[in-house]
Amino acid sequence: MQVLPLTQDNFDAAVAQAPLLAIGFSADPEGFAARAAEVDVDTVQWGHVDTRIETGLAATFGIQSAPALLIFRERVVLYLESGEHDSARMADLLHRVRALDMQAVRAEIEAQKQAELAVRMRRVCPTSRRGPMPE
Repeated sequence: MQVLPLTQDNFDAAVAQAPLLAIGFSADPEGFAARAAEVDVDTVQWGHVDTRIETGLAATFGIQSAPALLIFRERVVLYLESGEHDSARMADLLHRVRALDMQAVRAEIEAQKQAELAVRMRRVCPTSRRGPMPE
């Protein structure tokens, strides 16, 4: 099991190439690698972002305090939480993420985007402020 050091330069490529990617954000790459090595979940690729160096990458995800765990599946963020994650918790999360129906997840994401767009359009569209058109 290998933990890929992730930087601003290789982050997008790592996400694009990995069907299931678990990323630890911390100042302790060795500690994260040790916990990851105890997780018995196949097909998982592991990455680590050193928060002392890659502050911008951590900020991209709103991570203000390390450690944190981020899980991507098929380029979709399915889990992001600050705090220490032991190997048993990581294994449980990864099993649950693998069990998700990604078509249903993508459909739910699209429905949320459409609902947000409709709300924004009502706020912006001047005709929505005037009310219905007279007959």
